[in-house]
Order: sequence, then C-alpha cells, then structure tokens
Amino acid sequence: MTDKQIKTTTHIFGIINVILTPFVFMTMWNWYVTQLGAPHVGYLLSFGIVLLIDFVIYIPSSLNKLTYQDSHEAIEFRFKNAVGGTTMIVWTLVIGMLIHLFM
Repeated sequence: MTDKQIKTTTHIFGIINVILTPFVFMTMWNWYVTQLGAPHVGYLLSFGIVLLIDFVIYIPSSLNKLTYQDSHEAIEFRFKNAVGGTTMIVWTLVIGMLIHLFM
C-alpha cells in the first residue's frame, strides 16, 4: 500500500474507533454495571463519558516524536495504532459478550 492509502485507511479506522468505543462502553455498562443498581446509559451519554475519560487521561502527542513526522515509519506507526485500537475495542465486546452469555 502507498502512504496515501495507509493514511486514508488510518483515518477510516479512527472514525470507526470514535463511533464504536461509546457503543462498546454503553453495552458493557448496561450488561454489568446496571446489575449493581446503576441506571442504564444511552449512546450519547456513553459518548460523553468516554470523552470525559479521554480528557482526563490525555497524554500529549508531543511525547511521541513520530506523531508529527510524515515519514513512512511514522505513517506505519499511526496505522498500527489505529488498527490495534479497533482490534482492542472489538475483542472487548466479544469477550464481554461471552461472559454475559454465561452469567
């Protein structure tokens, strides 16, 4: 793949992550935390909670010198991070679903 294709794919995975993360948070919350007496949450509330958590644990990207480079190595690094993030989100949902099935 060319660098342009990798950048485009990275942006697509980033958008998927932004949409999928609140959905997984909402699903996991409604499966497990409501069992403890907490209220159900919807997608928009979970989006806000995820946004708040991201704000609290924010690490400046300037700590990573590859972030601002446009070299092939930096583009590959961002691509692997995006794909890894999506993989983590999907596995969290799959493992949570398996646990939920056996509860």
